[in-house]
Amino acid sequence: MSSVNLVLDGIKDLQLEFPDGVPVNILLEELDLSDDELKVTLLSLMDDGVIFIEEEYVKLVEQVSENDMVGLDDPVNFSDDIVLIDEEKISDLTERELEGLEIIKFLADDSKRVSKYLLEGHFLYGDLKLSPLGTYNLILSLENKGLIKHVRLSDGEYYIY
Repeated sequence: MSSVNLVLDGIKDLQLEFPDGVPVNILLEELDLSDDELKVTLLSLMDDGVIFIEEEYVKLVEQVSENDMVGLDDPVNFSDDIVLIDEEKISDLTERELEGLEIIKFLADDSKRVSKYLLEGHFLYGDLKLSPLGTYNLILSLENKGLIKHVRLSDGEYYIY
């Protein structure tokens, strides 16, 4: 079994025990890998967008299920996909999340969607000047809070707010 599969299986098994993220030191204890091999594998998985690492905790990226993805040839009904933003959700946001949400609103077209790559570019090189990991974490945070939703359409990938 490759180290990638071993690490992924270990994270999947341990995330039931550690729902907020699997501590790296626990992974190291549980898996038969050297410290360096684990670090290289984790960084590779993070670069591939399979996991994210926050401080010393590893968490699998939630994969978009087939039901959540819009088929490439399916008609789209955006009224079902638009997430309404209420005041309670807004009050729980950090300053960076609020800034990110404002950028999304500015970039979005009339159907309340913004291209994934346009959004990532603005987070990376626009006013926020986030790192790639910071961009990823901000988008994931907004998705987890139900403020944006990732969809795949025939002409590309978008976020809908």
